[in-house]
Amino acid sequence: MPSSYNALALEVARLRREVDQIKKGQRVAHGASIENAALEVKDDFGSLRAIVGQQTDGTSGIQVVNGPPPPAPSAPIVASVLGGVTVSWDGQFADGEVIPLDWARVEVHASATSGFDPLPATLQTTIETAQGATVVVPTDVPVYVRLLARNTSGAASPSSVEVGPYGPAPVVASDILDGIVTEVKLANDAVTAAKIAAAAVGTTEIADDAVTTPKIIAGAILAGQIAAGAVVTDKLAAEAVTAAKIAALAITTDKIDANAITTSKLAAGSVDATALKADAITGKTITGGTITGSLFQTATSGQRITINEASSNAVLVYDATGRAIGELSGDGLILEGSSGAVMQMDPNSTYPNLRFTNATGANEAFINIIEGTPGDADIGINSGIFSGSGYTDLRWRTFLGNDFWVAERFRTSNDTFTIGGRIFLGGATATFGYVDNSGSTAPSNASFTPGLVQLYGRLNHFPPASSNSGFLLQSAAGHTGYLMRLYNGDAAAYRFSVDLAGNTTVGGVLNAPNIATGTVTITPSAAYTPTNTIVTGLNIAGTTFRGYATANSTVPGYRASATPPGAGVTGVSVSNVTSTGLTVWVNRENTTATTVNWMVIGS
Repeated sequence: MPSSYNALALEVARLRREVDQIKKGQRVAHGASIENAALEVKDDFGSLRAIVGQQTDGTSGIQVVNGPPPPAPSAPIVASVLGGVTVSWDGQFADGEVIPLDWARVEVHASATSGFDPLPATLQTTIETAQGATVVVPTDVPVYVRLLARNTSGAASPSSVEVGPYGPAPVVASDILDGIVTEVKLANDAVTAAKIAAAAVGTTEIADDAVTTPKIIAGAILAGQIAAGAVVTDKLAAEAVTAAKIAALAITTDKIDANAITTSKLAAGSVDATALKADAITGKTITGGTITGSLFQTATSGQRITINEASSNAVLVYDATGRAIGELSGDGLILEGSSGAVMQMDPNSTYPNLRFTNATGANEAFINIIEGTPGDADIGINSGIFSGSGYTDLRWRTFLGNDFWVAERFRTSNDTFTIGGRIFLGGATATFGYVDNSGSTAPSNASFTPGLVQLYGRLNHFPPASSNSGFLLQSAAGHTGYLMRLYNGDAAAYRFSVDLAGNTTVGGVLNAPNIATGTVTITPSAAYTPTNTIVTGLNIAGTTFRGYATANSTVPGYRASATPPGAGVTGVSVSNVTSTGLTVWVNRENTTATTVNWMVIGS
């Protein structure tokens, strides 16, 4: 099966962690309570390490999760005992490692095969104390033993070194006390004739009628020991005389009553094909009974159905060309179409699946069922492999899990690697977006939770031509917050805000295409002589333009108290205001160079 089958349980765990990470939580202060919820404890990397409060199964408490695997335990100490072996753990860990604080137990695994991997099938018992202990593993055969530690998160350590083989200790006579085995302690048939000494049992020990016919060994009483006429028919038990006791041809047909021999009186296999006439069973109905070890087929070639062909324990279906196109066996159901495409149902896989293979056999899609948590029945639908985004092993997958649904594009060689569009739906959240685990392109998505939509990524909005607003933000009745705010994360400051009253705050320079400003310096050609300069190169939006100017000077017009008197600016003005420029004028009482600030507004 594809490698993605074996790693799919990891994907389920990853998706579950994603659900947990996006759950809406709240921080509580000292003295607060948790109402029908739980607190999540995470490490510096954002990984969930503990859940405090209500658990997913409805219970409450503290659940530690995602702990690092504990170190491998020290080598087990194994010894043979009656009926099995003892396995001891000294409470130590390999290479002198210290027991972790979240240690839970040590599992004892045993197998008759050397080099085995600890699996649920090899688990024999557990040691629940950190001081170490000795346990008994019942076994009839020599076994190899490994130890494996687990923490409170369920994470497994590497297994210990393998010890063995050790088998049960044999029972010898010195292990049994004299007189301890009495008659009532002997199992039926425990004492055989071979264990009784010759002449050990005499007639005075034998009760009357104690020896019955079933207790007499075959051949023990010979014909020479039976007096002539001693055995008559009324002394013979029913069926006492078997066929083996009748000489060949001793019973002839004239001695057999009609219908005296019925099928129930025939031994299995006593009537074979050589005893039947040709065509003796043709077009007849066989009712009842059991047929074992036979081949059934509707024809010998061409289009046909066979059962147990070549002792395969399978039903095979052939088309008119004699090609096998269907199989029903312990491995599942396989059907092949006329094009060569194959559909296979495999109930025995780690993840029972239904696979669809194309006519060339080069690609396949499949549906599988996963029980990531006992009792779950999650379903995955996976496309065939294709190339894209620089990879040659991509698939699309739709997965319906325990209270979540996801559609994503992933790599077959690493089914936790996703690249492309992705949809995730949960009980209280939904995410639509683009993901790239390679990091070569920026991800973006929209996250939906009750009453909130969050966008991650650049946003371009292209509304169609319409008489309606291209963008409308309308607050609900009772809303008290801002209508809109723009925030600079690097500067940790708001750059643009609009409150409910329409008051707008700009945290920077406001530029508008219908407003232009500037500064010019004008030196009058003579005192009391208006002098100008022309500003050009503007591109101001609008159809009507208004110009403004003001002198950057601390000396106003004529003052008698000035030193010298009459050294100030008497006037500043503009003319010829257009979208491309204007003329700025200065008049003052001397020829001092004057700085003038100007502005043009288009409307």
